[in-house]
Amino acid sequence: MLGSPSAPLARQARLLSRTLRAIKKERRMTSIEVALSMGVALRTYQDFEKGKGDFDLWKIRRFAKATRSDAIGIVLAVMYGNPAIALITMRSKLLMTGWIGFRELWRTLGDRLHLIPAAQILLGLRKMGEHLQEYLDRRAASLDSWLETSLDELYEDPGEAEDER
Repeated sequence: MLGSPSAPLARQARLLSRTLRAIKKERRMTSIEVALSMGVALRTYQDFEKGKGDFDLWKIRRFAKATRSDAIGIVLAVMYGNPAIALITMRSKLLMTGWIGFRELWRTLGDRLHLIPAAQILLGLRKMGEHLQEYLDRRAASLDSWLETSLDELYEDPGEAEDER
Protein backbone atom coordinates (compact mmCIF):
# COMPACT_ATOMS: atom_id res chain seq x y z
CA MET A 1 0.00 0.00 0.00
CA LEU A 2 1.31 3.43 -0.90
CA GLY A 3 1.74 6.10 1.75
CA SER A 4 -0.67 8.94 2.26
CA PRO A 5 -0.79 11.43 -0.63
CA SER A 6 -0.42 14.19 1.95
CA ALA A 7 2.95 12.81 3.15
CA PRO A 8 4.99 14.54 0.39
CA LEU A 9 3.16 17.79 1.09
CA ALA A 10 3.93 17.53 4.81
CA ARG A 11 7.60 16.90 3.97
CA GLN A 12 7.56 19.91 1.64
CA ALA A 13 6.03 22.07 4.38
CA ARG A 14 8.72 20.97 6.87
CA LEU A 15 11.48 21.71 4.34
CA LEU A 16 10.05 25.14 3.58
CA SER A 17 9.80 25.89 7.29
CA ARG A 18 13.40 24.79 7.96
CA THR A 19 14.62 26.83 5.01
CA LEU A 20 12.77 30.01 5.95
CA ARG A 21 13.87 29.78 9.58
CA ALA A 22 17.49 29.22 8.57
CA ILE A 23 17.46 32.31 6.36
CA LYS A 24 15.71 34.42 9.00
CA LYS A 25 18.28 33.29 11.58
CA GLU A 26 21.20 33.98 9.24
CA ARG A 27 19.86 37.48 8.59
CA ARG A 28 19.27 37.96 12.34
CA MET A 29 15.71 39.09 11.73
CA THR A 30 12.65 38.66 13.91
CA SER A 31 9.31 37.38 12.68
CA ILE A 32 7.79 40.84 13.03
CA GLU A 33 10.60 42.39 10.97
CA VAL A 34 10.09 39.86 8.20
CA ALA A 35 6.30 40.25 8.28
CA LEU A 36 6.55 44.05 8.07
CA SER A 37 9.05 43.84 5.21
CA MET A 38 6.80 41.37 3.39
CA GLY A 39 3.78 43.59 3.93
CA VAL A 40 1.76 40.84 5.62
CA ALA A 41 0.26 40.40 9.06
CA LEU A 42 2.46 38.75 11.68
CA ARG A 43 0.11 35.77 11.97
CA THR A 44 0.13 35.32 8.18
CA TYR A 45 3.92 35.27 8.21
CA GLN A 46 4.06 32.87 11.15
CA ASP A 47 1.73 30.44 9.36
CA PHE A 48 3.85 30.74 6.21
CA GLU A 49 7.04 30.11 8.19
CA LYS A 50 5.47 27.01 9.73
CA GLY A 51 4.70 25.70 6.25
CA LYS A 52 0.95 25.98 6.70
CA GLY A 53 -1.18 26.47 3.62
CA ASP A 54 -0.31 26.11 -0.03
CA PHE A 55 3.21 26.38 -1.43
CA ASP A 56 2.85 30.07 -2.25
CA LEU A 57 5.40 31.43 -4.72
CA TRP A 58 4.19 35.00 -4.15
CA LYS A 59 5.02 34.70 -0.44
CA ILE A 60 8.38 33.12 -1.24
CA ARG A 61 9.22 36.07 -3.48
CA ARG A 62 8.10 38.55 -0.80
CA PHE A 63 10.12 36.66 1.82
CA ALA A 64 13.21 36.65 -0.41
CA LYS A 65 12.90 40.39 -0.98
CA ALA A 66 12.36 41.04 2.74
CA THR A 67 15.40 38.95 3.74
CA ARG A 68 17.58 39.88 0.76
CA SER A 69 17.84 36.22 -0.22
CA ASP A 70 17.45 34.17 -3.40
CA ALA A 71 13.84 33.16 -4.16
CA ILE A 72 14.90 30.50 -6.65
CA GLY A 73 17.34 29.15 -4.06
CA ILE A 74 14.45 28.77 -1.61
CA VAL A 75 12.32 26.91 -4.15
CA LEU A 76 15.18 24.59 -5.10
CA ALA A 77 16.00 23.99 -1.43
CA VAL A 78 12.48 22.66 -0.96
CA MET A 79 12.43 20.83 -4.29
CA TYR A 80 15.70 18.99 -3.60
CA GLY A 81 15.32 18.67 0.17
CA ASN A 82 18.38 20.71 1.07
CA PRO A 83 17.97 24.06 2.90
CA ALA A 84 21.70 24.68 2.40
CA ILE A 85 20.93 25.57 -1.24
CA ALA A 86 19.02 28.63 -0.05
CA LEU A 87 21.75 29.61 2.41
CA ILE A 88 24.63 29.23 -0.05
CA THR A 89 22.85 31.38 -2.66
CA MET A 90 21.47 33.92 -0.20
CA ARG A 91 24.19 36.57 -0.46
CA SER A 92 25.28 36.23 -4.08
CA LYS A 93 21.77 35.61 -5.42
CA LEU A 94 23.46 33.09 -7.73
CA LEU A 95 20.28 31.49 -8.99
CA MET A 96 18.34 34.74 -9.39
CA THR A 97 21.35 36.19 -11.21
CA GLY A 98 21.37 33.08 -13.40
CA TRP A 99 17.71 33.76 -14.20
CA ILE A 100 18.63 37.32 -15.26
CA GLY A 101 21.37 35.88 -17.48
CA PHE A 102 18.91 33.38 -18.95
CA ARG A 103 16.43 36.17 -19.74
CA GLU A 104 19.17 38.18 -21.48
CA LEU A 105 20.19 35.11 -23.46
CA TRP A 106 16.58 34.44 -24.40
CA ARG A 107 16.16 38.05 -25.54
CA THR A 108 19.32 37.75 -27.64
CA LEU A 109 18.79 34.29 -29.13
CA GLY A 110 15.02 34.07 -29.07
CA ASP A 111 13.57 30.72 -30.05
CA ARG A 112 17.00 29.52 -31.23
CA LEU A 113 17.81 28.98 -27.56
CA HIS A 114 16.24 25.53 -27.74
CA LEU A 115 18.85 24.52 -30.35
CA ILE A 116 21.70 24.71 -27.84
CA PRO A 117 22.48 21.22 -26.51
CA ALA A 118 22.76 20.67 -22.76
CA ALA A 119 26.44 19.72 -23.14
CA GLN A 120 27.20 23.19 -24.54
CA ILE A 121 25.39 24.83 -21.66
CA LEU A 122 27.37 22.74 -19.17
CA LEU A 123 30.60 23.69 -20.94
CA GLY A 124 29.65 27.37 -20.64
CA LEU A 125 28.87 26.94 -16.95
CA ARG A 126 32.23 25.22 -16.40
CA LYS A 127 34.03 28.14 -18.07
CA MET A 128 32.07 30.50 -15.84
CA GLY A 129 33.15 28.38 -12.85
CA GLU A 130 36.80 28.71 -13.90
CA HIS A 131 36.38 32.48 -14.23
CA LEU A 132 34.80 32.71 -10.76
CA GLN A 133 37.55 30.54 -9.26
CA GLU A 134 40.16 32.92 -10.71
CA TYR A 135 38.24 35.85 -9.21
CA LEU A 136 38.19 34.21 -5.78
CA ASP A 137 41.90 33.38 -6.02
CA ARG A 138 42.76 37.01 -6.90
CA ARG A 139 40.51 38.25 -4.10
CA ALA A 140 42.10 35.92 -1.55
CA ALA A 141 45.59 36.91 -2.68
CA SER A 142 44.87 40.63 -2.35
CA LEU A 143 43.17 40.11 1.02
CA ASP A 144 46.10 38.02 2.26
CA SER A 145 48.52 40.71 1.09
CA TRP A 146 46.53 43.47 2.80
CA LEU A 147 46.25 41.45 6.01
CA GLU A 148 49.97 40.66 6.04
CA THR A 149 50.82 44.36 5.58
CA SER A 150 48.33 45.42 8.25
CA LEU A 151 49.67 42.87 10.73
CA ASP A 152 53.25 44.00 10.05
CA GLU A 153 52.21 47.58 10.81
CA LEU A 154 50.82 46.47 14.16
CA TYR A 155 54.24 45.09 15.12
CA GLU A 156 56.01 48.39 14.42
CA ASP A 157 57.27 50.45 17.33
CA PRO A 158 54.52 52.95 18.26
CA GLY A 159 57.08 55.78 18.18
CA GLU A 160 57.96 55.01 14.55
CA ALA A 161 54.31 55.04 13.52
CA GLU A 162 53.77 58.48 15.13
CA ASP A 163 56.85 59.89 13.36
CA GLU A 164 55.39 58.88 10.00
CA ARG A 165 52.15 60.83 10.58
